[in-house]
Amino acid sequence: MTAIPGAYELVQEQFRNAAAVDFSPWPVAIQSAPGRVDVLGGLAAEAGGMVAQMALPRRAAVGIQWRSDGILSFHSRRIGTPAINRVRVPAHELFSEDQLPSPATLWARLPMETRWAAPLLALFYLLARDGRLPPRSGGSAPPCGATVVIESDIAIAAAQASSTAVATALLQAIMHEVRFSIGTVEKAVLIHDAESLFGFSGGHVVDALTLLCALDGPPAHLLRYRAQPHELLGQITLPPDVRIVALNTGIPATRGGETVRALRLAGAMGRRIIDVIYRDLGRRHAPLHGYLGNLSPGLYRRYFRALLPRRMRGNDFLRTYGEPIPTAGRIDPDRLYRVRTAVDHLISEHEHTENFLQAMEELTEDAAAISAPQRHLILQRAGRLMLASQHSYRLRLGLSCPQADWLIDRLAGAGPERGVYGARITECGGGGTVVALLSSAGQATDVLLDIITEYPRVMNLPLETQMAGARGCAGAQVAA
Repeated sequence: MTAIPGAYELVQEQFRNAAAVDFSPWPVAIQSAPGRVDVLGGLAAEAGGMVAQMALPRRAAVGIQWRSDGILSFHSRRIGTPAINRVRVPAHELFSEDQLPSPATLWARLPMETRWAAPLLALFYLLARDGRLPPRSGGSAPPCGATVVIESDIAIAAAQASSTAVATALLQAIMHEVRFSIGTVEKAVLIHDAESLFGFSGGHVVDALTLLCALDGPPAHLLRYRAQPHELLGQITLPPDVRIVALNTGIPATRGGETVRALRLAGAMGRRIIDVIYRDLGRRHAPLHGYLGNLSPGLYRRYFRALLPRRMRGNDFLRTYGEPIPTAGRIDPDRLYRVRTAVDHLISEHEHTENFLQAMEELTEDAAAISAPQRHLILQRAGRLMLASQHSYRLRLGLSCPQADWLIDRLAGAGPERGVYGARITECGGGGTVVALLSSAGQATDVLLDIITEYPRVMNLPLETQMAGARGCAGAQVAA
């Protein structure tokens, strides 16, 4: 098992501690999953666009031990803190003898102090719904109880998939014990559904795919997706002279949630309007196939952009076009939606990511044929695409933050001459993590060390850095 130093052993220690965990004769299964960083294209997933992600070496380890008393007992501790957060939920209050309650009923039954474990309870709920859990003692539903122990050093609310990593490791541990088999994509969808069951955004299915499939480093691997709806196209091996670094600003990445929900709806509204334009032109079927990512950026800017409303009130849209796709959410009739801005960002983010991935492939596949000056130009192009993404986050959506702006301005100020090619805020923005494309040479290291030293003094916050794709990044179903 590849795991962060301490996490796997700390789970074992909790199970050995009789004061922390009730005795059970069942064996203990422990699995772990890495964090991840959105290198480029996180929001492009909302448009079926390209997404580039990498795993991080920080991990969540989860152990499970079945028990026959019908209690679901969760014990969670963040590494570096002594306190253990404990939750005990009687399974019979969650799982009816005859049929499972609705998610809304289940949520209402959860005491407030247990809701931090909601995605994990949701995973048990979905597995019970599908008949994939062992029966309670006596041979009938609801399922038997379990003790779940969690140790993680993935930063919470840092846009590094800390919750998804815990759910991924738990699913792997349950599957190890129950011994049912489902495909990788089905696993990722199940994890996403568990995180979304009670109304949380839950990120995207590709997040769980990264935590399942990432190859261990070195060398570092960049996972390439097409989010239509969630297809892993492959893993690009980064050359040794290039590195991608994740810098946690220390600002929780929670402020962007409402903006992203509005972006999702406004993007769906824009797609519906473009579909109608195609039909008005006599096309029976729009060539988008349900995704803005299938619209050529050049075609969009030349013909469609000027036809989209800058802002549109929800009620006006509903009266003219009806509801957009249900998965986008429900439109607020009284709210103004920035339709053109949303489509501008989604189209450009897809375009930036596709070109960035092409640049990374070019560096890897044609390494012997590319001269040093050519490599430098390709990396400059890739870095500019990251900075263009940051520009859109910051100015179009208002989804940056002063701490991220400071980091990116310092990195961009060093420039390609010192081996610093580009940087951007990740995922939904508003805080969280900045990702930077750097040379492995000494000058870029010096820049990074200066920033690491200066940031706590200027921002009065610690700056945690990780090398994406380093050793310890193996996905949950890859680690052995």
